[in-house]
Amino acid sequence: MAQLSAGQITRVMLAKAFIPYPKIVLLDEPTASLDPDIAHEVRHFILEQQKEYNTSILYTSHNMDEVSEVCERVVFLQHGEVIAIDKPEKLAASVSKARMYLQLKDGLKRTEQFAKQKGLSAKIEGREIEILIDEQEIAPFLEQLADEKIKYTQISIAKPTLEDYFLSKSGKKQ
Repeated sequence: MAQLSAGQITRVMLAKAFIPYPKIVLLDEPTASLDPDIAHEVRHFILEQQKEYNTSILYTSHNMDEVSEVCERVVFLQHGEVIAIDKPEKLAASVSKARMYLQLKDGLKRTEQFAKQKGLSAKIEGREIEILIDEQEIAPFLEQLADEKIKYTQISIAKPTLEDYFLSKSGKKQ
């Protein structure tokens, strides 16, 4: 196996793990250090095996996007204690802040000041401002921007993710 790449070794180990069609498989960071295309193949294989053979999988990972894709339920541990058990989408939805990105021709500083006056976290990067905001507050905020004669050229809104949930529970800034 010394001549095999990390991706090839991972695939061999996964094949070996699933050969006896086990009821339970323990996978610890199965896509760590893999190229994105190989990691995608590995996740697809794991999901196929789980579905086809009704295999329960205990999957550990620090990659929250991957956990959201692969896992039906998530258990978060902090200092050896269980702090949450639920579906990834429910945990993510429990984080109330969405990220709203506005691209402006001018008025970036005024928009940042306006957002901060409203008690919102705002960060300028280039010609774009990122604002953390409750989803139900987005429409009223945009109306207030219009009242202030601040015009944006592009908007995108990113819903909270499992990583946002993790960061909120670990005390890291969102």
